[in-house]
Amino acid sequence: MLARTLEELFKPFKTLADFDWEEPWTDQPFSNVYYDHDSNTWTVEVELPGMTKDDVTIKVVDGNLVINAKNEELGKEFNAQYYLGREIDQDSMEAKMENGLLIITAKIHSPEEKIIKIN
Repeated sequence: MLARTLEELFKPFKTLADFDWEEPWTDQPFSNVYYDHDSNTWTVEVELPGMTKDDVTIKVVDGNLVINAKNEELGKEFNAQYYLGREIDQDSMEAKMENGLLIITAKIHSPEEKIIKIN
C-alpha cells in the first residue's frame, strides 16, 4: 500500500528522459549570489540577455535587494528579491551591466567596537 501511495504521489513528475527541455522555464535568467568574508561584500549576478541598463531598476527595501527588468521589444520580464540583511551599506552599492550580465556589489557595515564605561 505504501509503495502504491508513493507511486501515485510522484506520478505527476516527469523523469529527465521525458522532460521537454523547450518549456518556458528554461528561458529564465540565471542568478548567482555570494558573500566574500574577507571584504564583507555581497555580490549578485543576474544574466539578462538582450537587456540594457535602461531596462533594469534596482532598489533596496528593508534589507532586500529588489531587481526589476523589462524589455517590451524582447517580450521579457524579470523580477527578483534577494535578502542581504539590514546591515547593507547603501552608499557603497554599485551596479554595472556588461553584455547582458548585471553585477551588483554591496558592502556590509563593519561592526565597530564600542567600550561602555560603567558609572
